Amino acid sequence: MYPISLEGVMNLDTAVEEFEVLSFKLGDQDMAFDVENVEMVIETPQITRVPKSKNVIEGVINLRGRIVAVANLSKILDLDVGLERLKSVIIMNVNDIEIGFLVEEVNGVMRVTEDEYDRNVVSEKFGKKSKGLIKKDENDLVVYLDVNEIVSEIVSAGT
Repeated sequence: MYPISLEGVMNLDTAVEEFEVLSFKLGDQDMAFDVENVEMVIETPQITRVPKSKNVIEGVINLRGRIVAVANLSKILDLDVGLERLKSVIIMNVNDIEIGFLVEEVNGVMRVTEDEYDRNVVSEKFGKKSKGLIKKDENDLVVYLDVNEIVSEIVSAGT
């Protein structure tokens, strides 16, 4: 029998839960979506307007032969961001619905620990569209958005 050393073995009771989010800028605020729903990020292509579509839908794009609706996230969140500033599209798949969200710029993937995530701080402005805040440091707060809630509101909302 060989002796077993437990040196360097992590204590599972103190293990910190981590998850990843895609961080992006919209207006003056950093925001994030769960990476599990993100398919890709592209530069904003030509968007074809669709008559009588919902006011948050800017139109559709042809993405490798698939027609994908593109939503203006700043309109959904009631932020004042001009369309000309929205340079990237985050393509997401949420409950088998493929949709793109216009954002200013994508910061990248962020690893977040449970200690950095505060689900009790929900903005009145964003309501159920926000899961809480991610606190990377004193001055770096990221609004953690609930993409399921956002897509649900788009699908169920009238024009």
